[in-house]
Amino acid sequence: MTLATMSFGNEPLIDRQVHSYLSDLLGPSDYRDLLRGAVARLIDASEYLQRIPGETELGALAHGIKGSLGSMGLVRLALVATQIEGRCRQGKGDTQDSPLFREVIAQTQRALENLLEISIPLRP
Repeated sequence: MTLATMSFGNEPLIDRQVHSYLSDLLGPSDYRDLLRGAVARLIDASEYLQRIPGETELGALAHGIKGSLGSMGLVRLALVATQIEGRCRQGKGDTQDSPLFREVIAQTQRALENLLEISIPLRP
């Protein structure tokens, strides 16, 4: 089975319980900063993936995303990153991995941007 044939659509993009915990722990201002930083990281990753990195670089990117953004409750992104990292380590990455990774990154980015706009009241 290739990554392209796997289904990740049933996994939530964001674990709301994790985000509720982070929001309570950090407070609204710091939580918004955390979300903004995650969005910036996703934008950078998406731009990087457009350059079609090699298998080693793709695996390293997936590893970094899995660790830093996976711990934020970004469930689907962490799952895909884990799969890509494993495939790259085994030398089984394929040409569809980068576009699929970019799509999950874009979905996650939109979800975080919506969370920033809708779920967190902006206070002066």
